[in-house]
Amino acid sequence: MRIAFLTDLHLCAEGERTQGVDVRQNFMKALEYLAELKPNCLILGGDICDNAGNQGTYEWVRKQIDKLPFPNYIISGNHDESTLLADVFNKRHDLHQGELYYALPLEGRPALFLDSSKGEFSPEQWTWFRDYLLALRDNNVVIFMHHSPILADVMFMDQKYPFRQSDEFLELVRHLPCHVTVICGHYHVEKVVQRGNLMVLLSPSTFYQMKQDTSKFEIDNYQIGIREINLTTHGTNSTVFYLDP
Repeated sequence: MRIAFLTDLHLCAEGERTQGVDVRQNFMKALEYLAELKPNCLILGGDICDNAGNQGTYEWVRKQIDKLPFPNYIISGNHDESTLLADVFNKRHDLHQGELYYALPLEGRPALFLDSSKGEFSPEQWTWFRDYLLALRDNNVVIFMHHSPILADVMFMDQKYPFRQSDEFLELVRHLPCHVTVICGHYHVEKVVQRGNLMVLLSPSTFYQMKQDTSKFEIDNYQIGIREINLTTHGTNSTVFYLDP
């Protein structure tokens, strides 16, 4: 199964630019490129909006992706509003006390979609997550969430905006007999981080990419990033593509 993963769109109002970048045009270019990739589905990895969740922006995004000839799924980022996102994308049945999380099989492969929009999970989401992992312990699991669940040696983001429950996440995963692959965004970089049976694929943004080795905020480039994930009987492999804005 081939999955297209687009994240950190940072869309603003129609006719406006985010920090001078036409992010809506970037998003449309990324969608056009999917015609070459021919994925089986599209997943949007959060931070769809630039500042806070906006119904008009979500409705515009849904209008664009509903034109695609394959299904789409969505998770919430720290610049999103999970309840509003669930309303617009018909996911109210997956909304739990303001958090949007759910599970579904991707061609028979178990996949979990988590809500890290607050930088951490609620006790209720932790319980749901733990119960699912224990039930799936004999299967390799794919997880989609906005934040990297562990520090990734991207200095600025690790220091300023990390997932605040990394130790708990590692403790939960490391005792499992299976492999766990997390596909995420948030850091605006392309990177692979491996910790034991946990592999984290940090994915680039459609807005800009950040420098990794500085404690200050610095933009590396404005290329449009697209991650493709291929779930096969032999495991998970992934490729990242970049487009000029």
